[in-house]
Formats: sequence, C-alpha cells, structure tokens
Amino acid sequence: MVNPDRKRSALQPEMMLYAAVCVVVFTVAMSLRVRAAINDLWLDEIWSLELVRDLHSPLEVFTKIHHDNNHYLNSLFIYFLGQRGNWPGYRALAVVAGFGTAVLAWLIGRRRDKWAAFFSMILVSFSYVLILYSSEARGYAPLLFFCFLCFHVLESFLDKPRWETALWFSLGAILGFSSHLTFVNFFVASLFWFCTRLVRSGNRLTTILGRVTACYAAPVIYLIALYVVDIRHMDVGGGTPIGLLEGYAASLAWTLGAPNVYGIQMISVGVAVTGLLAGLAILWRKELDLLFFFLVVVVIMPLGLAALQHGDLHYVRYFIVAVGFLVLLFGRVLGWLYERGRWGKIACVLFCGAYLVTNSWHLASLFKYGRGHTQDALQFMVENSKQSPVSFGGDQDFRIHFVLAFYWRETMPGKAMEYYEHERWPSGGPEWVIFHRESFKPPVPPGKQFYDKSGNWFELARIFPTAPLSGVHWFIYHNRDR
Repeated sequence: MVNPDRKRSALQPEMMLYAAVCVVVFTVAMSLRVRAAINDLWLDEIWSLELVRDLHSPLEVFTKIHHDNNHYLNSLFIYFLGQRGNWPGYRALAVVAGFGTAVLAWLIGRRRDKWAAFFSMILVSFSYVLILYSSEARGYAPLLFFCFLCFHVLESFLDKPRWETALWFSLGAILGFSSHLTFVNFFVASLFWFCTRLVRSGNRLTTILGRVTACYAAPVIYLIALYVVDIRHMDVGGGTPIGLLEGYAASLAWTLGAPNVYGIQMISVGVAVTGLLAGLAILWRKELDLLFFFLVVVVIMPLGLAALQHGDLHYVRYFIVAVGFLVLLFGRVLGWLYERGRWGKIACVLFCGAYLVTNSWHLASLFKYGRGHTQDALQFMVENSKQSPVSFGGDQDFRIHFVLAFYWRETMPGKAMEYYEHERWPSGGPEWVIFHRESFKPPVPPGKQFYDKSGNWFELARIFPTAPLSGVHWFIYHNRDR
C-alpha cells in the first residue's frame, strides 16, 4: 500500500513548479500588454477622444453621441480622465481588462482540470489578437473580460444557484453591453446554454423561469434602455469593405496568429476548424449543453448577426468574442490531449511552440511599428518642409485630415497648417500628400511617384508601416515641383 503522506510529498514539488510557471506566464502577459500600449493613438482611438471632447456630463455618453465608435465604458473612462492628447494612459482600462481575461481563462479551465487551465492561460496570454486589443483605448478588451467573467459566474450559478451569483452575472452582463454591443453574441449563447442545462437537469418550468429572470432580466432591461436612448439613433462609421466570409475566415486564422498571407491563412483556417470540431467532440461526450454554447457563440451568432446587419465591414475585431471562446476551447482540447500519454504531450508542445512563434512574429511588428508612428511621420514632414505654413493633402480626406489635425494640435501649438481636400488642391498642389492602406494589407505604396491633375510631380519620401490589424500604413509623398 502506498503511503498517502509520501504521495502528497512527491506531488508537492510538481505543484510548486506548476504554480511558479503560472505566475511567470501572468507576469509576462501583463508586461506584453503594457509594452504594446506604449505607442501612438490611432484613428479609432482619436475618434473616441473627439467624441467625448464636448460632453458636459457622463450621461451624455449614452444620450448625445449616437455613433458606433462610442463604446460606452471606454468613453466614460476617457471622459473622467479628461483631454490629455496622445496619451497611452487612455489604454489602462484595456490593459487591466486584458490581464484579467488571462486570469479568468485559467479559472475557467481549472473547473475542468489543471492542464485545461494551463493551456487556456497560455493561449490567451500570448495571443497577438488579444494582446493587440488589450492595449488600445477601445471597448474590445473589457468586452471579452466581461464575457469570460459572466461565463465563469454562470457556471457557478448552475452548480449552486444563489441570488448573489445571479446579481454578479447581471452586473457583469450590463458592463459587457456597456463595453461593446457585440456582447449580445455571448449573451444569447449563454441564455441558450443556461436554459438547456436547466431543462436537462429536470427543473420545473417555474424554477427555470425564476432563474432566467434572476440572471437575465436586468441586462435585458438595460439593453432596451440603450436601444431607446442611443442604438436606434446610431450612425455607423465607414471603412474598407470586407466580406462576411472573408472576415470570419480571417478571424479563425488570426485565432492561431497566422501570418497575413492567403495560403497560410487558409491552412490556419483548416487547423482552427479542426480544433473547433475536436472541442465539440469532447463536449459531446461530457457536457452536451456546453457544446451548444460554443457552437452558438463561435459560429452561429457571429455569422448570423453579421448577416442580419447587411453591412460590409467585417473586421477581425468584430469577431473578438468568437475568437476568445475558440481560444478557450482550444485550451480544453490541449488539456485533454496532454493527458493522453507521451504522444499527446509531444503534440501539445509542438502546437504551443508553433503558436508562440507565429504570435511573437506579429508582436515584434507591433513593438517595432506601433500603430503607425503618426507623430514621427508628422515630425518628418515638418522638418523637411520648404514652405510655411506646411500644406497637406491625402487620398482619403477624413482619415488623413482627422488624424493630422489631432497631432498638429497636440504637437505644434500656435503653428499654422493647411489641409487641402482632394477636389480643392491649389494649382501648385500641397507640399505633402499622404496615401494610406489598411493594416491587414502589406505596406506596399501605390508607386514611387505620381502626378496630380495639374501636372505636379510627387515623389515617395518615406513609408510609415503599422502593425497588423490596427492603425494604417502611411506613404508620404513630397511635391518636388514646389
């Protein structure tokens, strides 16, 4: 017979090593998010700043702005911090939420076993997509944090129903909707899971209705209130069109950190779908109600909601809830695989190694290029200008002029600048012309030179790339005729 005390003594060093590795991973996760936040604000963050600039009370965040770039919780955070220009401090809420999401990933996985917890923590901590959106002043990091928090709380409620737990879920859901309205993807999926679990557990209809009301009534009332005061009046900002299937496929590929190359992304999509099916197969045998939850939150809701909107702006960030829960499911699959013996452990090590390499490649790009180094671009043009005031033009007036005006105001106080809209260039042309390209495309300029309609010759002077999925590439052209 094995002595229980001796068995516990043998396990103690292993558990201490496990705990030490987890602490190191959490420390690195926080450090990566802080480092990723230390660079220039980009267009959408500046837009958030400008939307709250003229507000006179926090209530106007909900009643006055009426724009889809207004992520309520983020806007409130900016409002109370005040106008501070190009300040990375606006990203503090996102950084903290991103770190909290990594912790919650471990807690969610720990309800299954320590290896599901470990791999969920690893995948969330080192995901380029999740680090990126955990380091910019928008609502996506808090959105995913409250999705994970509500998932964790709801599991606790289903195991042991208590009114305090229902209250925590309701509060988390309200803050989730306040972070970003795509919280509805999780909300609907969780309701489906919640009801399925209660029905399969043999609860009476009155019990089911009572528990659904306890958890979901307050968030539904809050969402209705948001619709009345804001959502029905909301304007949607523009962007570069991306088809629904193209955007969703890109999101699946970016879940694994695939390079932004078509062929490799298609391979990554195949791997992501395989991992999804493997996760669903594991849940089929043990937790059928959770199978339906992951199927709805990763596939049905994001695709269905996007199709109903009839829009053509299907960026990866709009699928962030699906990406987050797919990563959690991958953690579950790796935890299961790790317990299958030697070859399972080898497969997990190889997968995690490849995952870290691909995501580190993009992180290096983020640390190098930031979100376009717009302030450096402006400084370059000012230092190399031959005329005063400095004059600018661009291939897209709103994006270029909006960002230029912000940085000029913050870095060149008291100095004059001129921006000529595309159809109103003077006969001699502006001194500088800025072309831009989306971050999900390579930083390839439209050419080394061009002539405007008046015959003025412009030559490419400098390229300012941006990291993938955030910011835009800038191509700076100088008017040589001037």
